[in-house]
Amino acid sequence: MDTPLFNLTLTGTVSPAFDSPLATAPIRPSREADTLDKYRQGEDKTARLPRMAKYFPDIGGLAYVPYFPAAGIRGALRRAARDVMLESIQNDTWGLELHRLLTIGGVGASGPEGDINISAIREFKRKNPLIALFGATSGANHAWVNGALSVGHAIPYHPFTPTIVTGVRTDPLQRNPHEITLLDAAAVAALDTICNAARTVSRTKRQIDDQEKLLKAAKKAGDDATVAQLTSQLTELATVLDQAVGIAGTDLSVQMPLPGYEVIPPGLPLSHRLVATQINDVELGLLVLALDKFAKSPFLGAHHAQGCGIVEASWEVSLGGMAGTLEIKPFMGLVVTGEPLSECLDIAKAVFRHSMAGCTEDSLLPS
Repeated sequence: MDTPLFNLTLTGTVSPAFDSPLATAPIRPSREADTLDKYRQGEDKTARLPRMAKYFPDIGGLAYVPYFPAAGIRGALRRAARDVMLESIQNDTWGLELHRLLTIGGVGASGPEGDINISAIREFKRKNPLIALFGATSGANHAWVNGALSVGHAIPYHPFTPTIVTGVRTDPLQRNPHEITLLDAAAVAALDTICNAARTVSRTKRQIDDQEKLLKAAKKAGDDATVAQLTSQLTELATVLDQAVGIAGTDLSVQMPLPGYEVIPPGLPLSHRLVATQINDVELGLLVLALDKFAKSPFLGAHHAQGCGIVEASWEVSLGGMAGTLEIKPFMGLVVTGEPLSECLDIAKAVFRHSMAGCTEDSLLPS
């Protein structure tokens, strides 16, 4: 008897929850064209959200909007699915090869990849539902494996200007001089030496900047004597700077403003879609369990230590003619609404758990 296959579509919103802004790993604006139109505030080193041109009917044209990239969502769901798989395996731990395979799809190697063998790939997917959903990179024992799951970007419904979270790194001893009493005599003496060297670094860097401006002007004027004199002075200053940096341990000041990072503000709805095509009940069960696992630790993106990244979500569901809703309730779990959808997903979860009975590490690796 053939295993039934499902087409699953989730369409709805993902939003930063609990007054928790959403950030992601920085990109380099210099790698993109039209950066002035995309990044209208902040500094060169400000960690940016990616931008996408989107058509908005209310303005009758395109606007660059910050968005949260699909890779960040897909990666979080994949890791949640990996954790579900770990709970299903007989061992409490596993090897590096399987860990990388489940977490990031494996690590490709130089040289020829494995031969394409449709039957082998089909068997690999059958015994490892995570790979069937998320895919795997090519390796010595198998070719590239496509996954059945498509995870979309989270894109705002309306244009907005992201907030930039900034701050200042301070010297704790300048902020609270009483902390000096916590240092022993050797540390106090070392602090004096470091502070004096740090002042020398700052002063010398300013002198170098001034001299370089004069040198540029002298070269433009063709004043060879002044060029020679300034070049010699710059060489001496560079030596002084190197010596001071060696003592201070850095050429940066402990106390300095931070360039900051852009965030999607708390509560802003982001349009999102997730589609899984031609998946069986085992894969469906794993996906539902992974969504529930993610919902209990619903972090996306970066700067979690500063309270960023907690999200909630609500999707309208279409599954084989059934309809309903899925909601991610932060730190609580996945809530399913609608019958017979809820019953179908419960059955799929049970089928997945049954299929993993007796699962071993070797059974999850490619043959």
